[in-house]
Amino acid sequence: MTISRAVRGTLTGVAAALIAITPVAVTPAVAAPVPVLQTPKGVSLNLATAPNARDLSGIPLGGGAKTKVGSVYRSDALNKLSAGEQQQLVSAGIAEIIDFRSPIERSQNPDKLPASIPAKSLPVYDPNNDFYLFFAKAVQGGPEVQQQLLGDGKGRQYMIDYYKWLVTDATSRGQFSAALKEIANANGPVLFHCTAGKDRTGWMSAILLTALGANKGQVYNDYLDSNDNLAAANKATLDGLVHAGLVTDPSLFEPVLGVDRAFLDSAFDAVQANFGSFDNFLSQGLGIDAATVATLKSKLA
Repeated sequence: MTISRAVRGTLTGVAAALIAITPVAVTPAVAAPVPVLQTPKGVSLNLATAPNARDLSGIPLGGGAKTKVGSVYRSDALNKLSAGEQQQLVSAGIAEIIDFRSPIERSQNPDKLPASIPAKSLPVYDPNNDFYLFFAKAVQGGPEVQQQLLGDGKGRQYMIDYYKWLVTDATSRGQFSAALKEIANANGPVLFHCTAGKDRTGWMSAILLTALGANKGQVYNDYLDSNDNLAAANKATLDGLVHAGLVTDPSLFEPVLGVDRAFLDSAFDAVQANFGSFDNFLSQGLGIDAATVATLKSKLA
């Protein structure tokens, strides 16, 4: 499939990805309140161009412990950061960026980062069933193709299967393992992200928080926050596609543009089915030893 580069979108996340490969202009919705990322220095990151960015801080870990403020961040793509937003990353002391996006995602929407902050690419994608290209095909194919690919619950099932794949695919596990080790060994806070900051980033956050000792309720609360953070951008995107006549049933795209408890359930169920426990998944599936877990806890909790 040839991807059109004629028009770039103005939004972030999967919404932006859909627009980036679709020749239609969309006016962004009025900016919703942006999550504020607090840092130990008292500096706040207010990333209007990355509405799903947030500090994984203050999350209860049991025994009265909580994740430390400004120790690790999650985000959607950073391809539209202004100079001022880039400087906020520097002021926050962020030492490294981890990018889970595929090569085509990065090439179409490269991050705009301060030169002083190194970025590490750890792509999590299936070359034989690329998430990004699958939904590009759906948008470009028009309403009939969208119904065939996503109708009758197929879009939701695609996402459920995708989350299972995040656990069962050895290459995917290797990338998440590498990310955990980077966070443990980095000389300062790490920010990790994908395109929308909700699926690959959401599973990475779930792995990290669970390893630190957060209970599932806290893990799911963080995961589901993406729905609120991305709501305005997603609505603007779908409204634009409907107006352009490319989409007639926007509800078909709701599963890919949002998150659902069942998606994260699918990943955790795959952990249990394939490894017997989360601890086994960490040690056997990801190759994370007790010393690395201890380092993560000392840095982040």
